[in-house]
Amino acid sequence: MADDAYMPADEDYAHLQKLSSEYAPEATGPLVGERQSSAAITTQYATADPVYRVKTAALPAKYAYFRTCRGDGHCGWRAIAFTYFEALLRVGDVGKFEDEEARLNSLGNLLAHIGYSRDIWIDFAEEAFELLRKLAHSLRNMDGQAAEILLQTFNDTSESMAIITYVKLLASAWVQTHSDDFMHFVPMGDVKAYCANNIEPTQCEADNIGIAALAEALVKPAGFGLEVWYLDRSPGEEINRSFHSEPTDHHHVPIPNAPMLRLLYKPGHYDILYKAGDVPRVHHQPPPPQQSLHVALANSFDDFQPTASNVADVMTMIPGMYPTGLGQRWPSLSYDFSPSPASCAQVTPIQPYAPVPTPITPVSTSHLDFVTPIHSGHTSQYNRPSIHSIHLDQPPVTLPIHPPPPPVSIDRAAPIGLERGGPFRPSMYELEPGFGSSMQVQPFQTSIFRNSHFNTAHYMNPDFEPEQWCPDGDYSNGNKGRHKLQSS
Repeated sequence: MADDAYMPADEDYAHLQKLSSEYAPEATGPLVGERQSSAAITTQYATADPVYRVKTAALPAKYAYFRTCRGDGHCGWRAIAFTYFEALLRVGDVGKFEDEEARLNSLGNLLAHIGYSRDIWIDFAEEAFELLRKLAHSLRNMDGQAAEILLQTFNDTSESMAIITYVKLLASAWVQTHSDDFMHFVPMGDVKAYCANNIEPTQCEADNIGIAALAEALVKPAGFGLEVWYLDRSPGEEINRSFHSEPTDHHHVPIPNAPMLRLLYKPGHYDILYKAGDVPRVHHQPPPPQQSLHVALANSFDDFQPTASNVADVMTMIPGMYPTGLGQRWPSLSYDFSPSPASCAQVTPIQPYAPVPTPITPVSTSHLDFVTPIHSGHTSQYNRPSIHSIHLDQPPVTLPIHPPPPPVSIDRAAPIGLERGGPFRPSMYELEPGFGSSMQVQPFQTSIFRNSHFNTAHYMNPDFEPEQWCPDGDYSNGNKGRHKLQSS
C-alpha cells in the first residue's frame, strides 16, 4: 500500500457509524391510507425471511383488512387516535360523541396537575372536539360522509398533528398522575423525565408505556379495547400479541361485543388491523322487480287458437323470417294483456224467405270469424265478431233476400299437420286451411267467383291448367266432312 494512501481516522469511522444509525428513509404515502385487503402484506413479504413469509401468509385468515400509516415518527400515536374516532363511528350513536367531548374536556384536570394550563393545550384539543362535532353532525344527517370526513381530517397535516399532540399530552399526563404504575418501567424510576424525553417531544414514537397510558386515558373509558400484534422473527406460524387491554365498564366488568382497536407492529412501525366483522357490510338493495309488459293488440281475438294450415306462412316471404325446419315453430312471445270485450250490439233479426227443403251444409269457417254462418231454420240472426264494436241504433230494415244457391258439397283436402304459431297473429282475412289445394274442386257458385282468380278454371289462378284441344277426339265423332278430307 502506498505511503500516501488515505487512512481514515477513528473520528471518521465514528461519524460514518452515526450517519448510518440515524439514517431514515423519507416517509411517503398518505398519512392514513385506505382500508385494503391484508393479502397485500403477504405479497409484500413474499421474498422475505421464511418466518415472515409463514406468519404473513396466515394473517389474512384472521385479519381480513389493514390500513397503512405513514412512518414519519408519529404512526403509533396516529393509529390509536384514528381508530378511536373510527370506533365511535362504528357505534353510530350521536349522543356518544357529545359524551366523549365532555369527558375529554374534563381531562383538563390531569393536564393542569402536571403543570399545563388550559391555554397551552386547548388549541390542540379544539381540533379533536371539532372532529367529534363534524362526525356527530354527519351521523345526525345520515349523509354517509362521516368516514370520508375522518379520513380527510387525518390526512390534513395541520389538523392531524394537532390531534396527535393533544393525544400525546393526555398520555404524558396519565403516566405522571399514575406514577406508581409506571415507575418500575422507566429508567431510574423518574417518570417526569421519561415523559419529557420519550412522550412529549415531536419525533418520539409511541412505545409500550405510551400505548398503555392511552389505553387507560382515552380508549377504555370510551368502552373500547386495544390490542397490539407484533410481527417479528419469534418461533411460530402466527403473529404474537404484545399488548392487550380488555374493554371494561366503570365497575371493571368486561363489556361484551365492544369495539376493539387493533394495531400491527412491525419493528419501528405501526399499521391498523381489522377483522372481517369490524368492517360494516354494505347492503346492496336488490333491484326492484320489473312490471309486466302490457301490450295492447289491436283487433285481437280473445279466443284465438293457432290452427294447422297447409298454406305457406306469409312470414316466409320476408327475408330471414322463416322457421328452421319442417314442423318448427316460430319463437314464442308472451303477451300479457287484459282483453275487455265490448258488449254485443243487439240487432233485430230479419225474417228471411222460406228455406229450401234441402238443408244447406254450412261451410267450415275455421278461425275466419268474419264469415257469418248460415243456419237452417225459420229464424236467423247475425253473429257479430268479438273484434268489432258497432252499435246499430237504426230501426230494422227489411231487405229482399234471394234464395240461397243449391247446396254444394265441398271436399277439402286434409290439412298438413304443421303447427303454426309465433309472435305474429294471423290476419282475419287469411285463407282457410286447405284452401287453394290442387286436389280440390272449386264450384262455380256466383258470377263473382267465376271471374275471380280464386277459381282454378280462371287463367289468373296459380293452379290454372288450360284445356287442350285433342284432334283425335274430334275425328271420332263421325264427321263426314272430315272423313272426306282423310280419303282425299
